Amino acid sequence: MKRILFPLMLSGLSTVLWAQCMTGNPGTSCNGPLSVQPQQGNTSQSAITLVDLGLPAPGPTAGQYTVSIVGGILQESDNGNAYHSLVGPMGPQGAIGPAGPQGVKGPPGPTGPQGPQGPQGPPGPPGPKTNSGAPSDYSFTCGTGFKASIGLSELGGTLDRNQIDMTSVTQVRLVISVGAGVLPSGSYAEAQYTVDGSNWYSLSERMPVTTPNGTFSTNWQGMPTGANSDYLVRIAIFNAGSSTAQLAIHQVHLQFK
Repeated sequence: MKRILFPLMLSGLSTVLWAQCMTGNPGTSCNGPLSVQPQQGNTSQSAITLVDLGLPAPGPTAGQYTVSIVGGILQESDNGNAYHSLVGPMGPQGAIGPAGPQGVKGPPGPTGPQGPQGPQGPPGPPGPKTNSGAPSDYSFTCGTGFKASIGLSELGGTLDRNQIDMTSVTQVRLVISVGAGVLPSGSYAEAQYTVDGSNWYSLSERMPVTTPNGTFSTNWQGMPTGANSDYLVRIAIFNAGSSTAQLAIHQVHLQFK
């Protein structure tokens, strides 16, 4: 009841049309009812303004209802009781309301600019070797015989060499046809390759040329280390005897896969 007294009092003051006021000590005294009547053409809202002077409020008096400013807050004293605020304490927090509906997904934004190119990664491991497009069989023609000197000699001389691209091959074997004339025990034939044209390295297994009248083949073997490239190839004959001898060699084939 006390908390609604002041608004009702102000409402009553604004509706009564006549009052008598006189100046006294220490202030102005009015005999009610009191009306706040704006002047003709006034554009501001009607109000009663209390100015805080920072002074003690008038003492509560029995039979009087006093509105004043106490500690910077508008307060009221009724019938000699202590001043109290006309504004009630803040009520408890209300319950959380239900969640609103989910918003509609908007359209995707524009594509951002392309970032700078990253550094080059390390090289990957070598891929599996595949057979090259080169023929799998190379023939070294030597007629019907070859006079083999003591020790190592080249079959047919320098004109029977062959340039072979062995970059992608994985295995090699030597195939030879021998007639009636053979070399002494310990003699053999083998394919060789050169990197610089001067030094020769074994390419195939050694094929004995000591058994007459047959076609003989070495086993398939893996390519020697360093042989996978485009090299000059020859057939070498080793005569283990003590004198030059005639070898009845008819065909020599070097095969790859």
